[in-house]
Amino acid sequence: MNKMFAVLGILIVIFIGAGNLSAQGDVRSAIGLPIPVGASVIWGQVEIKGLKPKEKRPIVTVLLLAEGVEIGRSQLNDQGYYYFLEKARDGAFLVVTVGGTEVGRQPIYSSRGDRFDMVINWSEGLGADGEPGVVSVKEAYAGRSAENSKRFDKASAAAKDKNTGEAIKIFNEIVTADPNDFVAWTELGTLYFGSSKASDAEKAYKKALELKPDFAIALVNLGKLYLSEKKIDPAVETLTKAVAAEPNSPEAHHYLGEAYLQARKGSLAVGHLNKAIELAPVAKAEVHLRLATLYNAAGMKDRAVAEYKAFLGKVKDYPEAKKIEAYIKENSPK
Repeated sequence: MNKMFAVLGILIVIFIGAGNLSAQGDVRSAIGLPIPVGASVIWGQVEIKGLKPKEKRPIVTVLLLAEGVEIGRSQLNDQGYYYFLEKARDGAFLVVTVGGTEVGRQPIYSSRGDRFDMVINWSEGLGADGEPGVVSVKEAYAGRSAENSKRFDKASAAAKDKNTGEAIKIFNEIVTADPNDFVAWTELGTLYFGSSKASDAEKAYKKALELKPDFAIALVNLGKLYLSEKKIDPAVETLTKAVAAEPNSPEAHHYLGEAYLQARKGSLAVGHLNKAIELAPVAKAEVHLRLATLYNAAGMKDRAVAEYKAFLGKVKDYPEAKKIEAYIKENSPK
């Protein structure tokens, strides 16, 4: 299984641009590419803090959404810069993804200029079968007090250090001081989930969603919780809302597909599983294995072969590669 990653907060730092021509000059220097004279540009740098020495830099992509529709995507260059040849417009969003998974979004306000820098505080999570990582946007809740912001930093640091009990204690202090902090409720739910406290996790996620019904991170994680408890109908309902809230979330489509499989609705499942692959071809490569198993069980050997080939084309040095290659050889057209 590919590893999941825990991103313990994205701090949005906004630099107000000093005019379009100045922005063009800065972005030219940053990305090393020519920007047409007079063209509008949205750009910035995403800094990753907390990587261990020699730890591989994660794949970070920034999406530009307007009215819920993706109008562009930009993978960070070696210096961490992204850009879009678009004019900053009110109501648009920058969505940061790591390995295809959304870790946060920043609304665009045209009055603030055209540069939006972000910082990711990074830690590596456990495997997909272990406790789920804490994924959040620290600044998504604008009403957090200075004191609670300090607490949030301490709780995030404790979670990063695997000091789960301390992190839970501090997040509880945050929501006690401010019950409207839906991000803190979501973080708390995820920590409970990872500690096998399903009932507490569900209550925390539901509280977050009472405050912000379209908070995709809480919806996806609550859907995963329901799946882990074999509560299939609530899982389908919750993950359907997650897909509606964030149509470009590979995680939402992946787990909605899994929920439909559990509900024995294979035709609906396949569509969402394929969408997850489309949105995150490498990060969701293992979904090819899921599809191959389904097609093989249905006697559709040719499609299973195609899925296995697609998987091996993306994942090198897979431990069971020889078994898959043998299946491909045996079931490919003669």
